Amino acid sequence: MVDLRAFIFVPALVGSTLLGFLFLLHAASYYLSVLEGTAAGAKEIPWQSEALTDNFLKVFYLAWLIGLWAGPAYLIGRAVGPSEPWLKFVIPLLVMWALYPVSQLTSLSASTAWMPLNADVFARLAQKPAVTAGFFALTVPVYAVFGLAFKWAFLTKGEYPLLFVGMPLLAVSMLLYARLLGRLAFALLFTKDLLRRRKKKPRPEPVRRARVEEAEEPAPLAPQPSDLQPINTPDGELVGYNVLIADDDPPRPPRKRVKAQIADDGLPEPPPAHEPPAPAHRLERARTWADEDEDALPYEMKATEGKEPEKATLPSEVLKPRADEVALLDRHDAPKAPKQVWSGELFVFLGQPGTVYAILVLTALGLLAGMMVRVARTFDPTAGE
Repeated sequence: MVDLRAFIFVPALVGSTLLGFLFLLHAASYYLSVLEGTAAGAKEIPWQSEALTDNFLKVFYLAWLIGLWAGPAYLIGRAVGPSEPWLKFVIPLLVMWALYPVSQLTSLSASTAWMPLNADVFARLAQKPAVTAGFFALTVPVYAVFGLAFKWAFLTKGEYPLLFVGMPLLAVSMLLYARLLGRLAFALLFTKDLLRRRKKKPRPEPVRRARVEEAEEPAPLAPQPSDLQPINTPDGELVGYNVLIADDDPPRPPRKRVKAQIADDGLPEPPPAHEPPAPAHRLERARTWADEDEDALPYEMKATEGKEPEKATLPSEVLKPRADEVALLDRHDAPKAPKQVWSGELFVFLGQPGTVYAILVLTALGLLAGMMVRVARTFDPTAGE
């Protein structure tokens, strides 16, 4: 007989792959939104709608940081306890719980997001031992719930009620872990960078003493045309013009121009046609007199009669700054060091409309992906009867 399970297995496998990748796209976007918003010091997560294509690289970014530790840990779990299946699942969780935060904190503080390790992170964690211990203590139950929910959702064959219970727990635990890790990053923001090398100021180079060199003998000058033999031509001897060299004496200044003047023959000068009166005010000195001028008094400047010209005024909307501009200048919303790092306000974000929407979307996509995984596992022709 023809095994018809393959006709159901292949579509179920393709559907689980597509829906699983769609679930990972949204999960990576929501996870990083909570992580980065909390690391910046925000009390409430600034949820923003993003295009689905913008989250494509986020999946591979998180896969790189998670797979860096989970992959080798899974291989170690299989090698250590081949007879204990639960070790294959517990060992990767323990390794992720201890080492993944270091890689994520390094990625947030490094010059490139793909850097997994940096010694500066260990130095900052050592400056906050109580905060670091509190983080690892709070994330133990979160990792336990996450691991159990992941097993119920994707690693259990059949038992659909466990799928409907595990997916909401998986979404909530994932966002809650991002919140705790972001809070740790925000607390480490106010620590000192102990490993930064201070740039040494370059020492000024010593002034080199100029050595007095002996004066060299001047180079012989090229002969001038006047020093050479003239050329005999039918018109006589021809001599060229000398060339002025910079070392020669500067040329003599040009002579003053001689102006022709009429000789005084003793005749009396004719009286002027019109002689203006002597100016009585200093402003009259700049006045040009003509033959038709009869008034010896200069014109006076008087103020304009009537209303004074109105001054141009800017509208109040331009002169008065807006509230957001005043806030930028005031910087009252700048992040400050938290007095208490781990408090109950960290869990308030779970009641935000954006957080509730993210949990519902992740739950719906996870249920669809989990159902397709269960169908594929049920009709897998390679599995035993």
